[in-house]
This record gives sequence, structure tokens and C-alpha cells, in this order.
Amino acid sequence: MKLYLAGPEVFLDNAREIGRRKVELCARHGFEGLFPLDGDPTLDAAAGAHARAIFAANLALMRAADAVLANLTPFRGISADPGTAFEVGYAFALGKPVAAYSNLPGELKHRAHHAIGRAAEGPASLMADGLHVEDFGHFDNLMLAEALEASGLPVIQAAGAAADPFRDLALFEHALAALGAARDAGRLARPPFHPEPTGTRRGEETTHG
Repeated sequence: MKLYLAGPEVFLDNAREIGRRKVELCARHGFEGLFPLDGDPTLDAAAGAHARAIFAANLALMRAADAVLANLTPFRGISADPGTAFEVGYAFALGKPVAAYSNLPGELKHRAHHAIGRAAEGPASLMADGLHVEDFGHFDNLMLAEALEASGLPVIQAAGAAADPFRDLALFEHALAALGAARDAGRLARPPFHPEPTGTRRGEETTHG
């Protein structure tokens, strides 16, 4: 079974080394890991990387994968890397199982409170910048959290913050073990699942953060 390994590790200065280690761990658990920098020499910075080539190559790897395992550790802010978030959505739209992990514990709202601060007046969801933050108990935006929940493979969060969250692979291996158990139980081979939005079913307008 092929796993597309989504995450912001591609921005590390030793990205290919981290990718190699991830692929090796996948093999130990009976998976074939597909790292975003694999398979196309045009992705090497020295060769002159082109955004369109990277985009096309990563979409091709995701289409070739049977499932996705994403690192949704907050990246340069309070939320997951936006490129990784896109890949989670793309994989979900393709009907592929999506699993994820985060090397940072806690909820999105708590990180918002810490980084932005609450408004002097108003509900707890209102931040000092005049905007609300979601308060659903999720680790990140509800669209990510609910897609993972619908896949039957919700995010695995660290009990404590990792010292080097984009190089620490302990939780990645934990997620691989959980995926292996799901595979062995036949839960990764079910037909694609695309739940109908609740508001659509009830004739109501839906919103998200």
C-alpha cells in the first residue's frame, strides 16, 4: 500500500534526508512511502525548481497513493502548513483515506489565545484582532478535523510539544502503526466516503472557519 507523506518537512534544509528516513519507517510497517520530493529531478533547487512542476508532480504522487499521512503540526503560525492542508483536502476529494499527526498538543483556540490574545470584551471566541476563532475542540480548522474524522482516521496529537517538531519522527511512527492496524483490519480498503454536508441535507446554509 502506497502512502503519500504530506507535510512541511520539504522546507527543511535536510528535507531529502528526513524524507528518506520517513520512507524507511514506512517500509518497516509494510507501506511504500511517497515523499513529495521523490521522482522528479526538476524539484531539486540546484536544477531550478518550477512551481508548476512541483505542483504537478505532487498531484501525480497523491493520485498514485492509496492513502495519505500528513504532518499537521502548526507551521509558521497557529495552524497547519497551507500546502499540506490543500493536500489533505485533495486526497479527501479523491476518496482516499487520510490520517494525520501533530507534534504539538492542544486546540486551535488555545493557540489563538496565546498568539493573538482575547478581546477586552465579548465572547471567549473573539480575538484582539476583532475576528473570532473556532471553538469546536479541534486541533485545527474544522475542515481539516472533520475530513480526518470522516476518514475514520482522526489526528494523533503529541502529549507534549516536541523539541524539534519537524524532525522528530516518533509520532510519525506511531501514526504508521495505527495505519497498519487499520489496514490489517480492512478499514483502508473500503469504498471512498464523501459525507453530505449537514446543512445541505437539511436545506440549511453551511459555514466554516
